[in-house]
Amino acid sequence: MADSARPERGTPAVADQVPCPYVYAKGRRCTGHIVGVEAFKADLSWTRQEDGSWSFHYSEPRSHYHLVCSEKGNHAGWGRPDAEAMKFYFRELPPELQAAISAAARV
Repeated sequence: MADSARPERGTPAVADQVPCPYVYAKGRRCTGHIVGVEAFKADLSWTRQEDGSWSFHYSEPRSHYHLVCSEKGNHAGWGRPDAEAMKFYFRELPPELQAAISAAARV
């Protein structure tokens, strides 16, 4: 029986939840945590090998990552662009997310 608390496909667990970085206009911090990360402008390719199998290749995104909050998603509201406070380049991400993304990409 699989342990439902364990992440799938060998991705590392982040020991502590990463708090949402969003700060509202009046200075109140969001109480949510990060539940997803979306990469933008990443190059993906599949190549057929001589044995007939396919291999998958990817590159680090040429743009940025969008963080997804447990409480408010992208903190933008319906029909509005994602909040700038939820956009990060890899080097700007919290170390826990950098480690999780890097390890999951190797799976």
